[in-house]
Amino acid sequence: MDFFIIILTAIIGTRLVKQQGLSTWQNIQQQLAQGQLPAKAIFDGVCILVSGVLLITLGFMTDIFGLLLLTPLFRTLVYLKVGSRVQVVGGATGGQPFGPSFGQTPDFAQNDNNKTVDDENSSKRPTTIDGEYIRKD
Repeated sequence: MDFFIIILTAIIGTRLVKQQGLSTWQNIQQQLAQGQLPAKAIFDGVCILVSGVLLITLGFMTDIFGLLLLTPLFRTLVYLKVGSRVQVVGGATGGQPFGPSFGQTPDFAQNDNNKTVDDENSSKRPTTIDGEYIRKD
C-alpha cells in the first residue's frame, strides 16, 4: 500500500511540476520582455525543479517536502527568508541593474554625433585577436 501512495504522489507531482513549470517559464519570459529581472520567478522555477526531483525520489519525507515546494505560499515564505540574504550582481549587465534605467540610453542607441555608443568604445578594444587553430582535413 505504501508503494502505491509513493507512486501516486509521483504521478500527481509530475503533472503539477509540468503545469507550474510552464507557468513560471511564461512569467520569466514576460518579465524579461519588460526589462525586469525575474528573481522571484527564477527562484520559483528552481523550487519547482527541486520539487520534481524530490517527488520522483522514493520516500514519504521527500514527497512531503516536494509537495510543499509546489505550494506558492510555501515558496513565498522560503523566498522571503532566503531572498533577503541574496543580492544579484554581475552577469551580462556588469553589475548594473537589469535593463537601462529611465533617462539612460541602451548600448545600441544613437548619441548626438550619430555614432552608436558601441562605435565609441570600439577604439578602446584591441584589434588583434590572438589564438590557435588546428586544421583537420
